[in-house]
Amino acid sequence: MFDHNYLLQLIANGVEENTELEYKAAAALQREDKKITEATKDVSAFANSNGGILIYGIRENQTAKHLPGNVDPIDRKIITKEWLEQILNARIKPRIHGIKIHVVTIAGDNVVYILEIPKGETAHQADDRKYYRRHNFSVEAMYDSEIRDVMNRQKAPQIKIHFKVEKKPNILIAPNDRPILHQQRPILYFLNVHIENVGKMYATYINIVLILPERVLDAMCDEGEKTTVQIALDNKVRDLIEPPDDSRSMFFIAEMNKSKQYGPARNEPLLPGMKMALKSFPLYIDNIEDGDILSWTLHADNAEPQIGVLEFDQIEII
Repeated sequence: MFDHNYLLQLIANGVEENTELEYKAAAALQREDKKITEATKDVSAFANSNGGILIYGIRENQTAKHLPGNVDPIDRKIITKEWLEQILNARIKPRIHGIKIHVVTIAGDNVVYILEIPKGETAHQADDRKYYRRHNFSVEAMYDSEIRDVMNRQKAPQIKIHFKVEKKPNILIAPNDRPILHQQRPILYFLNVHIENVGKMYATYINIVLILPERVLDAMCDEGEKTTVQIALDNKVRDLIEPPDDSRSMFFIAEMNKSKQYGPARNEPLLPGMKMALKSFPLYIDNIEDGDILSWTLHADNAEPQIGVLEFDQIEII
């Protein structure tokens, strides 16, 4: 994803800086205290906000503010990835876990560093002993109340939602009991929805509302149909009630197996680090059009609602 073509696309499409994207020229990374402090301010501000992408090696457009200009590569012999990792880890307190530095080679030793910065689990302090956040296109010092709010992130669960498209062969059973591949539709596609607890607090109540084009789930919809459908998902499960092994007759057990009984619905807690499969939908991939998206709102206990949007062509196919 983060390669030279990615950079050229940002420039060609004129992708504007925002709260989760910023461009920095090569001169922003230098081995001097003032520049190092500025780097810690920029990186910690992303973590104290919602995370995002910080690119060292694209100059801002000189005539149109906040738009990307030209690629302005960094000499990796002078500013190494290892040095950048070291100063960020040593000078931002506490350390931000999960920062990824992607190195894009432009030519020879000329590179661009793309920093993928996660949303912090607590408030992170820059090298000047101040706390910063991103606001529109700028980095601003945080008020006491804002610092306290960020520090309370560990008191609410952090849930991530994952989407994958799974490809399966469409197998039919012939009259001779031999499996054969369906000729008209040899491949079936399924949209799998998973959730993951990436924080340190367990989540008891999780609710997600997905919104996506109806024709993606319904083969009978007309081409170009703009109708959307909402799907509610949650972490409720129902436990299978097993019959006692000895106190019932074999006839009773056989009847129970024919019509299995389940207990009342309950919420299955999602512990830190755990993943849970929520739903798998048949997906009519031929009905997907360019620009089709799925969006969602995710609620988890006392955490702030998460709102997300994803284009279908960005979903991994397995």
